[in-house]
Amino acid sequence: MILTTKEKIKKAALTAFAQKGYEGATMHEIAHAVGINKASIYNHYKGKEDLYLAVYQDVAREYERLLKRLIKNSENMEIHDKLLYMFKEYILFYYKDLHISLFWTNSLLLTPPEIRQKLYIDILKREEPFEKKMLEILKEGMQLGIIRRDIPSKMLVSYRAMRDGLLLWMRIVPELSGEWIEVFWKDFWLGIQGRNDGYDEREDIQDSLNFKVGLNPQPVGKEAVSLYTTDCLICKKEFGIPFSDYRYKDLKYHRDVHHVCDDCGRKVQEECQKITGLTPEMVDIWEKVMRSMK
Repeated sequence: MILTTKEKIKKAALTAFAQKGYEGATMHEIAHAVGINKASIYNHYKGKEDLYLAVYQDVAREYERLLKRLIKNSENMEIHDKLLYMFKEYILFYYKDLHISLFWTNSLLLTPPEIRQKLYIDILKREEPFEKKMLEILKEGMQLGIIRRDIPSKMLVSYRAMRDGLLLWMRIVPELSGEWIEVFWKDFWLGIQGRNDGYDEREDIQDSLNFKVGLNPQPVGKEAVSLYTTDCLICKKEFGIPFSDYRYKDLKYHRDVHHVCDDCGRKVQEECQKITGLTPEMVDIWEKVMRSMK
C-alpha cells in the first residue's frame, strides 16, 4: 500500500507523540522522519494540535472498531467466556502495537488540559455502547448467581483496572507474554464469582485447588510456615503445600521436604499444573520477576 504524504506525516506523528507526548514531540522531528521540510507539514495540517487530533481520530476509530468486534464475536458465548474473551483480546490487540498503547497513555494523562477535555468527551461517547453491554453482562451474571452481587459499575472499573494493569505489566516485564493472561484472569474471576450464603474462604480454596485442605503449621527446614496439608492425589499419602501462588513450585523444588513420593510426584505436579495453569517454565519466569522487584 502506497501512503500519501499526508498519511506518512500522520504515521510519523503517531510515533513521535507516543514516545514523547504532545509537548515533547516537535514538528521538525516529524518532518525529518517523513523526509520533508517542516513547512511542508502545514500544507496538510494547520498546526501541531490539528495534526495531533488527526492522529487521535485514527487511533480512536480503531479503538471503536475493536470494541464493536469484541461485542459481536462474543454475542453467543456464556457469561464467563464473554468476559474472558473481551479481556484477552483487548490485551493482545494493544500488546502487539506499542506505539498505540503509549499514545493512549500520553493522550489521557499528558496532553494540555484543553485538548484532554476534548478527548475525554469523544472517548466517553465512543465507549458508551461497550460500557452498556458490559454492564448488561455483569447484571445478568449477578441475576443468575454466576457473579456475586455488587455494584455493576464498580465491578466494571475493577475489570478494566485488571485488564489495563496486566497490559502495562506485560510491557514492563517481557517475560509476561500472552500465555499469562488466562492465569491472571483466574484470579479476577475467582474474585467476582457468585457464592452461596455461608461462604467459607477455605472451602473456596479447596474447590479451586481440588485438594483436601487443612491449615496446620508444619516445620520446613529451620523455619516454620503455614501449610495446607492434603493427601497425595496419586498415592494418597499426606503432604503439605505452603499457601502461596507458587503452590506447585514447592512440589517441583522441595520434594524432599514435602511428602511426595518419587513414583507419583510427577503426576501430582501435572495435576497442579492443570489447576493453576502454570507450567514449570512459567513458574521459573514468575520467580525471576519477583526476585527482580526486591
